[in-house]
Amino acid sequence: MLLKSRLTALLIIALLVITVLPASAMLYGQASVQAAPAEEMIKLADRAAQQVKNLIDLVQVNETALQAIESVGLDAALEGNVSLYNEGARKLSAAHDALAMVDYEAAVDYATESLRIFREVFQSIHVILEKAELQKGQMVDNQGLLEAITREIQRIDCLREVLLEDVPEEIEQWLDNAKSLLDMDAARALLLEGNAAEVISRLQSAKEMLSQVYAYLKAKAKESTAWRIYNYCQRIRERISEEFRRGNQTGVDFTGVLESLGYQNENQFMEALEGRIQVVQNKTDDFQSVRRALEELGQMVQEMDQALTQEMKRCQGGSGSGGVGSNSGSSNGGMVDGYGQGNGGKP
Repeated sequence: MLLKSRLTALLIIALLVITVLPASAMLYGQASVQAAPAEEMIKLADRAAQQVKNLIDLVQVNETALQAIESVGLDAALEGNVSLYNEGARKLSAAHDALAMVDYEAAVDYATESLRIFREVFQSIHVILEKAELQKGQMVDNQGLLEAITREIQRIDCLREVLLEDVPEEIEQWLDNAKSLLDMDAARALLLEGNAAEVISRLQSAKEMLSQVYAYLKAKAKESTAWRIYNYCQRIRERISEEFRRGNQTGVDFTGVLESLGYQNENQFMEALEGRIQVVQNKTDDFQSVRRALEELGQMVQEMDQALTQEMKRCQGGSGSGGVGSNSGSSNGGMVDGYGQGNGGKP
C-alpha cells in the first residue's frame, strides 16, 4: 500500500542512521586505532543492534504480520534475515571481546562488520513488510516506542552506577517504579493488542520519575560544588593573611608593594579580596559566571602573592620569585579548571 508522508520521513531517517554507520567505520579504520574510537564504534553497533532487534521482535510477536509474510512466500526470507542478525550479534560480541583484550583494531573491524549486517537486515525486513502490504507505519511507530523504552532503561542503569549507597529511600523507589513501568515484555504485549497509548503513558510516567532522580543529583552536585568553592576561598584568605603576618613579624614593610598594586594598606586589600570572594560564592548556580569570577580572583591573589614573596626575599637578601608565589598560579588553575579538577591545588 502507499505510505504516508510521515511514515516515509520516519523510514528515511531510520535508514539514514544505519546507512551512514559503515562510512564512519571506514574513517575510524583509516586513522590510527585508539581506545576511544573503538569504544565509540562499538556503542554505535550496540545501538544499531537494539534497533534491528526491536523491529524483528515486533514482527515475530505479531501473528497477523507473520501470516501476511507467509502468504507472499517471504517467511523463509524473514528467517534468513533473523539468522543474519544473529551473525551480526556474534560479530558485535567478538568486538566487545577484542576491546576487552585491548585489540582496538580487531574491535573496530568486528564492529564495522556487524554494522554492515545490521544495515542489511534492517533494509531487507522493511522490503519484506512492504511486499506483504503490512502497516509499516504502525510497525515503525511501535519500534520507536520500544527504542525509547530501551534508552530509559539504559539511563536507569547509569543512574544506579553514579548514585551513592546512602541515597534516600524515595530515590531508590523512583528508580524501581520506573524500571517496572518500562518492562519490555509488557510493552510488546500491549503493542500487540494495539494499546500504544498505554505504552506511551507508562513511558511518560517513568520519565517523570527519572526527572526527580536527576533533580536530586543536580542538587547534590550543587551542594558539593558550593562546599568546594567555600573551602578554596577559605584557603586563599588564610594563605594571604599568613603572608602578611610572616612579613610583619620579620619587619618587612609592604606599603610600597600594596601601593604599587593600587591599595593604600593591608586592610584595603583584604576588603577587596573579600569582595571578590563574595562574588564567586554568589555565582555557584552558573558555571560560566563562577568560572570567570574564579579566574579574576585567582589573578588577583597570584599577583599579590608573588609581589609579597618577592618583597620578602628582597628584604632578606634573596632573589627570584619562587616559593609560595610560584605555586599560586597552579592553585588558581586547579580551581578554575573544572572546579578543582585541574593540575594545581584542588579545593
